[in-house]
Amino acid sequence: MELRVMLLAHLRPRADSVVWDVGGGTGALALEIARLMPAGTVHTLERDPEAIELLQRNRRRFAIDNLHIQAGQAPDDLHLLPPHPDRVLLEVGRPLSAVLHVVWRALQPGGRLVISTANLEGLVDATDTLGQLEALDVQVVQATVHRMQRRGSQARLAAAEPLFLIAAERHG
Repeated sequence: MELRVMLLAHLRPRADSVVWDVGGGTGALALEIARLMPAGTVHTLERDPEAIELLQRNRRRFAIDNLHIQAGQAPDDLHLLPPHPDRVLLEVGRPLSAVLHVVWRALQPGGRLVISTANLEGLVDATDTLGQLEALDVQVVQATVHRMQRRGSQARLAAAEPLFLIAAERHG
């Protein structure tokens, strides 16, 4: 939850945004964004059939009509999403240069891109590629959430896996 809040804060969706959520897994963040901006739309592209099924179930459960789910994989299936989003979430576990180039061309001038990755290769690839694309206001944040765990009478904080968050704007 804490990491979703950070991603959302950096994405800065408007009430009427068109958001792409590329590789969003089970879609917890996509659902949250769609709930916060009923005049906008969220379009998610996901390759995992189990994640898609869970996302569809949750969309029905929470009666969210402005979230659209597309089965597919980036970059090959990005054309299945509506053109020219003004906000893009890109969640990756591998280097992403090819995907990032396609997403950047689709992003509206003045639009925002937020990338999340748990590995250093993704971080380096994202920042290098954004530099080549002349992205504006590139921000990098490394976030780690600690949660309390009890073991008998002892309480300690245990760190979750760190996440790198990269945010940027496309020049107008």
